[in-house]
Amino acid sequence: MRVGIFLVAAAFLLSSCSEKSKVVDPSTLPQGSLTKVFGDTSYIQMQPVWGGFYGPKDIKIGYDYILYVTEPDSNRIVMVDLAGNRLGYSQYVKHPVAIAEDRKFNLVITCEFDTTVGAQTITVAAIAKIRLFDYQHKIADAPVEMVHHESLQKQIVRDAAGNLISGRAYTGVAPLPDNSYYVTRTGSDNASPVDPDNMILHFSKSDKQYSSDFIDLVPNPMNLTPTGTGLVAINQLSNITTFNSRQYGTDFIVTQIDPENSYKVKWFTFNAGSEFQAPSWVSKFSLDPSKYSPPGLPAILSNIFIMPQAVTIDDRGNIYVVDSWLDSLMKFDMKGSLLHESFGNFKASGSLLRPSGVAFFNKTLYVCDSGHDRILRYRLSTDFR
Repeated sequence: MRVGIFLVAAAFLLSSCSEKSKVVDPSTLPQGSLTKVFGDTSYIQMQPVWGGFYGPKDIKIGYDYILYVTEPDSNRIVMVDLAGNRLGYSQYVKHPVAIAEDRKFNLVITCEFDTTVGAQTITVAAIAKIRLFDYQHKIADAPVEMVHHESLQKQIVRDAAGNLISGRAYTGVAPLPDNSYYVTRTGSDNASPVDPDNMILHFSKSDKQYSSDFIDLVPNPMNLTPTGTGLVAINQLSNITTFNSRQYGTDFIVTQIDPENSYKVKWFTFNAGSEFQAPSWVSKFSLDPSKYSPPGLPAILSNIFIMPQAVTIDDRGNIYVVDSWLDSLMKFDMKGSLLHESFGNFKASGSLLRPSGVAFFNKTLYVCDSGHDRILRYRLSTDFR
């Protein structure tokens, strides 16, 4: 049985259900509406559903083959094995948003930190570590160590709905092969030419922030613009992922929720430059202007996202993005072409509602179905045969 695939695109139906190509031609994807596309393979939801979570935001699979789920509203991390059994809960960590694990089995968490100045409580963005190896992987016993936090002058102020009014927030974290890591930061004050709120920070394995002078290590604000809507703009970053491979070095992919930006998912790679060109970070999908120029941009750079919240990569280099507004997951190949296995909220076996996190391991997709307080798992139909 062929399963309908829900994608963000114009209302068109492939003329033949026997279509063999798995790649959607970007030129056939006008903007702004929804359609069904039929392909030879699709993702099928696995059972049972993992329920009992509370607003799960991010999910990552560590080098220890254990899943870690952030629950911002319950101020904790949930430790889950691959069978769905809860192995434990972290000690208190305020509003954990994103999580990663390095090769030393340290959990790196973007969160918040409270301190008191006079009689006033100040909340700022922070980075915490849980050193699991030192505590025999007993997450309940391991202390939550604050390794970095923002200046108190950048305190977080939110409205009643939880939206950031002022200050800085950390929205994503991703490790590199040397156990250093990137952190995405967002905020509304971007007047500074050297330290705008919208930025990607790089920390060493010992949690020291690298200077932005090291452009081959740090996405430099003079190169990646904190405002605007172009291919190198990093306004309103929502998530980041890196590659589990030295082949792609310091490359990273980010998602953005800036409503004005058409390029909401971007793969950045470092260009060492030459005697005629300064070193810089560039959009990998648009390196060749003769190949990638409107309307020939790959689908991942077309205006098909509304609120992408998370991104991950599988062991073949396929890219997965969850969009919480569209209640959908979109899959792309390494060239940025949209693949037919993408799916949306009409899925017969259960709909997504505000998906916010995604991870991939051993042919299985794990999705934080935040609106339903659960984790869903998917496998390709071909993997069940």
